[in-house]
Amino acid sequence: MEIPGNTLDNYRNNLWRLREATDKLSSRIKGHNFSFRSAIADTNGDFAEEKLRTLVGELLSGWADYVRDGLYPDRSGEENPAESYLLARREMYSLYLYLTMRCSLCEGAYALANGREGKRERADCAFVLEQAKRFAQSWCIMASPDGARWNEPYEGFDAYFGFHLYHILTGSESQNPDSVLTPWEDMPMQNLSALTNAGSMKRIYCMRLSPPPRTEEPAEMSAAESMADDEDYGGDYNPEEEGWEQAAPFDDIFAADELERLSAEDDRASGLSSLALRFEGQEKYVSACRRFAALYREAPPEVLRGFYAELEEVVNLYLLRRGLTILADTGKTLDLCSRIYDGPGRQARLYERGILWGSLP
Repeated sequence: MEIPGNTLDNYRNNLWRLREATDKLSSRIKGHNFSFRSAIADTNGDFAEEKLRTLVGELLSGWADYVRDGLYPDRSGEENPAESYLLARREMYSLYLYLTMRCSLCEGAYALANGREGKRERADCAFVLEQAKRFAQSWCIMASPDGARWNEPYEGFDAYFGFHLYHILTGSESQNPDSVLTPWEDMPMQNLSALTNAGSMKRIYCMRLSPPPRTEEPAEMSAAESMADDEDYGGDYNPEEEGWEQAAPFDDIFAADELERLSAEDDRASGLSSLALRFEGQEKYVSACRRFAALYREAPPEVLRGFYAELEEVVNLYLLRRGLTILADTGKTLDLCSRIYDGPGRQARLYERGILWGSLP
């Protein structure tokens, strides 16, 4: 039996809302709302490079110890099989945390760089993980005719938080191909023919996002057809008639909209220029972006398949060591479970029973 289109849309939208609510609650229970702002800034609130590197090192070292102890705790040093596992992941995770945490202190940059009003940075673990999930979901595996394969984010690196300042700091107005991490023509969304069915974003699901096929340009109209079209205006339009411009204010409306757009672009360009001047540690940021992109493109599928899940574990372990998670308290956790399930569970059963009775012949 075919599912009606609106039914499927409602199901997906409502399921998304339910998952979003569940994720937000789970995030708070795990302690993800912890703010790390003071841990990476000085007493004046300004970014402190060494403090950020120390925090990232602490996050990764705790996770690495956990991995080593969880696999073969009786083997030390290079004999532990965990070392090869860590080697394939640790630097890339470290760079991602560095970039997202660094950019979380650059207030207003997200909206300026991406033209997304209302989007703002937050210096808390929940925000970093939100960006990591979006980035992980964009993973594509590309392939060329000669058999080469590489990883690429669906919209290109520059569209994702943490990398969104790269093209500003390297000169977005220049013709230098290095001014963006992913050139426009190399983005999977613009190059679906090279996109495979592996990765998170698969060609089979993305083909419907491709632009419609180009149609032939209409042939030039004959003089007779042109005259017929003029007659369709009912005699109101006469290009030679004096005062026509005043009778049709469309040009004025379009001109005002264009002026408004150009003014907004000028304001944005000015804001970006000001941002670039006050952004501390530009060289280290740019270098970290390039290094991450190089590692990401060559990473094995098993590394990127667990990218988000392991970053969340890195954060969870850090918060657990600091005693900042409700889940460490059994009493509070059970109390929350009962409050979450009992009432909604009873209501769900009532709705379910009504639907079942209504479906009976």
